[in-house]
Amino acid sequence: MSKYNSKYDKYSTYEKKRKPSLYERLGTFFRNSKRIIKIANKPQKKDYFLVFKICAIGLVILGVLSYIIQLIFTVVFSALGIR
Repeated sequence: MSKYNSKYDKYSTYEKKRKPSLYERLGTFFRNSKRIIKIANKPQKKDYFLVFKICAIGLVILGVLSYIIQLIFTVVFSALGIR
């Protein structure tokens, strides 16, 4: 009997001596992908709208910030007579 719990033997990487082949790695990848797709769910309309609002607010904040910086540099450069 191993020192690990038997139900976790398939996750153990310490026992493996050889590197898995390409076929085995692809099989593992597709099994994991299938499991993830099975438990994933489609976002609702509310979630899409929330992401849209967050992106819109970020764009507005960046636009206002860049406008203020441009305004400050314009005033400073005109006061110093540069350009």
